Amino acid sequence: MLEKLGNEYVRTARAKGVPERSVIFKHTLKNAMIPVLTVLGIQFGNLLGGTVIVEHVFAYPGVGSLAVNAVYSRDYPLVRALILIFALIFVAVNFIVDILYKCANPRITL
Repeated sequence: MLEKLGNEYVRTARAKGVPERSVIFKHTLKNAMIPVLTVLGIQFGNLLGGTVIVEHVFAYPGVGSLAVNAVYSRDYPLVRALILIFALIFVAVNFIVDILYKCANPRITL
């Protein structure tokens, strides 16, 4: 955010007399959100993998412990189905992040 505040388009907006609140929210924040959205999309995959570990360590019932128990009992169709579900969720979240890129910065084309 601090890096974007020093750009020329922010100085131009301030020179035109645009209110500071509008400069921050409309000009700076939208451009600063792109890296944040990227990191959030990637971290979601880490959360999916982390649920498996946390549920197994703390003995919480859930999809993660179901996956671990399926691996231990060699239930390969269930393991495949869970991996497919996790992959589809991850792809859907990254697709939503790509759509949010377009909302944050209209110059980005999909």
